[in-house]
Amino acid sequence: MKKNITALAIVCVTLILDVLTKNYIVENLHLYERHDYLDGLLRITLVYNQGGVFGILQGYKNMFLVVSIIVLLLMIGYFVYEKNKTLLFTMSLSFIISGAVGNIIDRVIPGRPGVVDFISIGVDGVYRWPAFNVADSAIVVGACLLVIVFYQEEKRKKAAESGQGGE
Repeated sequence: MKKNITALAIVCVTLILDVLTKNYIVENLHLYERHDYLDGLLRITLVYNQGGVFGILQGYKNMFLVVSIIVLLLMIGYFVYEKNKTLLFTMSLSFIISGAVGNIIDRVIPGRPGVVDFISIGVDGVYRWPAFNVADSAIVVGACLLVIVFYQEEKRKKAAESGQGGE
């Protein structure tokens, strides 16, 4: 039960932060208007992403809506049916779920041309990472945490096997 409360708290806080930041950007910036910080390393700019992650397959907004909903349902199912819910597992899936929901919300808002992206990091003329948002960040953090969860689980299984084999 405690892990479910933790999951709900992470989802709610991340989702609220995502929605508030996107709404602020939409209300206060014009399309492609930019504000540079740290000598341009960090750029805040309004971009609508009608494609997938990192802007791939632009114009396939509805396809990515369907894919996002399917992935969301799979992640929720994974969370519900997982028997060994460590805190790290709970955090990882909570970030992924909240990010998916945040981007799905953007895709279904009437009149919104795509997902609102506004954070851009990089150096012009060298490399600039594609614009992203809080939901994208949550998904990436969650995925990285999930890799750690899988690594720890594999390590635990190998230790248990080697411990049993030596008896």
